[in-house]
Amino acid sequence: MNKIGIEKLEKIKDELGDFEIGQVWGGGNPLYLRFGYWFQKDVNKIQEIIGNSAKVIESEIYDDDCGWKYSYHLT
Repeated sequence: MNKIGIEKLEKIKDELGDFEIGQVWGGGNPLYLRFGYWFQKDVNKIQEIIGNSAKVIESEIYDDDCGWKYSYHLT
């Protein structure tokens, strides 16, 4: 992954809403974006904004209490 400037992060917020940046433990420790309480967003839109700086991969996990949770790994 290359560097991602604040301008791209601000554009993601403007177009897709508030998000948090986290880091996965293990598996290469990729960064990920999480929107609200694990809301699903348009992965193609995120990729369009990020450009060639990183590949965006949608990750989904089903939780018995909450249903589907989505995050977007940047690799």
